[in-house]
Amino acid sequence: MSVAFPRWATPVAWAITVVSLVGFAAFAATRLPAAVHGAPDFPNYYIGGERLLSGEPVYGPIGEDVRVLFGVDDYESYPADPPATVALLAPLSLLPYATAWWLFFALSAVLLAGVGYSTAKEVAWSRPLAVAVGATMLVTSAGRFLLLRNHMEAILLLLLFLGWRALRRGRDFEGGAWWGFAAALKLFPAFLIVGLFAAHRTKAAKSALITGVVATGLGVTILGWDNTIAFVREVLPVSKQWYGALGNYSLLSFGTALAAEPLGWALAAAGAAGLTWWYWRRAETVDQVLAGGVAAMLLISPLSWLNYLVLAVPGVIVIAHRLDLRTAGGRWTLLGLAGALGFWGPIVLAERVPSVLLSFIPMYGLLASFVLVMRRAET
Repeated sequence: MSVAFPRWATPVAWAITVVSLVGFAAFAATRLPAAVHGAPDFPNYYIGGERLLSGEPVYGPIGEDVRVLFGVDDYESYPADPPATVALLAPLSLLPYATAWWLFFALSAVLLAGVGYSTAKEVAWSRPLAVAVGATMLVTSAGRFLLLRNHMEAILLLLLFLGWRALRRGRDFEGGAWWGFAAALKLFPAFLIVGLFAAHRTKAAKSALITGVVATGLGVTILGWDNTIAFVREVLPVSKQWYGALGNYSLLSFGTALAAEPLGWALAAAGAAGLTWWYWRRAETVDQVLAGGVAAMLLISPLSWLNYLVLAVPGVIVIAHRLDLRTAGGRWTLLGLAGALGFWGPIVLAERVPSVLLSFIPMYGLLASFVLVMRRAET
C-alpha cells in the first residue's frame, strides 16, 4: 500500500527526475572523459588487481605504474582496501583499463539509481517519487564524487540494502549474511552487528559474524599472509595523513581539522562511547538498526569520505517516511538532511575555523539523522 502524498508531489517528482537526469548527462559529458585516464582512485583497484594476479605484493605506492600507463605524475593514492575487496575486484584487471573503468562506472551508476528507487518503494512511496529518488542519487555530491573517482561504495550500498530488505521481511539469516559480507569489504559496517544484537535479531547477528569471518578468511587466503600483514602494518597506519582533511567527515577528522589530532581522538572516543550506548539502548526496529547504524559508523570511522555518504541516503528515506511532511517542520527537516548529506561540499575560506565549521556540515547531518531515527517511534 502506497503512502499518501499531496497531489503536487507527483509533478514535482517528475520535475526532479528530469533535472537530475539532465544534470547527470552534463556531468558525464564534461567530467568523465578526462577521469578515465589516470584520475584517482580506480587505478588503486586495477593495479592492485594486476599485482595480485601476477603474484606481486599488492599494497604499496603505484605512482610509477600510473605514470607509465597514463603519463600522470605525482599520483599519491595507493591500494588501501581490505583483502576481500582486492580479491573481489581483481577480475577487472583482466580487461583493458578503459573497458574496466567504464564497466565499473556503469555498474555503480545502475546500483546508485536502483538502490535509491528500491529503497523508496520498500517504504511504500509512489513510483514517481521512487524514480525521482533514484535519479537524484546520480547527482548528489557524494554520488558524483563516487562516480568520478569510480569508487566501490555502490557495491556496499547494494549489500546494505539487500540485508535491510531481507531483515524487514523476516529473513534474518540472509539479511545478516549480506551485512557480514559488507563488513568484510569495508570493515566499518561491522558496527551494524551491534544493532542486530540490540534489536534482538540474534540469528541475523550470528549470520553476519560468520559470513564476515568467512569472507575475510577467503580474502586473506587469496591475497596471502604477507599481503595481509602489509595491509595491517603499512596501509592502516598511513591513513592518519587524512585525519583533518576536508571531505573526511568523521569525528576524528573534525577535531583534527579544528585544532589537532589529540582533540580528534577525544571527540572520536566520546562519540564512539555515546553513539554506541544510545544505539544499544534504542535500536528496536530494523529501520533504526540500518539508518542509525550507518550514521554512527560513518561518524566513528577514522575515514569517512564524501563518497561514503551515499550509504546514508537510505537512512534519510527511512527518516522521511517517519516525518510528518504535511507540517513545515517535517518538510524543513527533510530538506536540511537532504542538503547536508546530499549536496554539500568542502568550503575553503581565509580563516581555518570558519572553513572547518562550514565544510563539516555533512557531519552535522549524520549526527542529526542518528538522533532523528533513534527516537522511539510514536504509537
